[in-house]
Amino acid sequence: MTVQELQPREARHHSGAILRSRRFATQFELGGHVLTLGVEPGVRGGLYYLPNAPTWDDGTPVPHDVAAGMQKVIEEVERFWGHWPEFRAVL
Repeated sequence: MTVQELQPREARHHSGAILRSRRFATQFELGGHVLTLGVEPGVRGGLYYLPNAPTWDDGTPVPHDVAAGMQKVIEEVERFWGHWPEFRAVL
């Protein structure tokens, strides 16, 4: 796992994805596309709501290989920040 902090609450994962964490949302950016995910405060980290069929904020579908690896990327960046995220699927 290689994570580089870009700014407070913004980091680049070795996959090239950038995570920007805000109070109730996190932006997952990859290849110029952004996906905003809902997040609630949890006990040891954020509670992320991952959509079953994610689409970028511009409405285009997230490729299956990106969607399949998204949770791992988020988890590694959150652990870099000292948090232990939880995930829930949104149907």
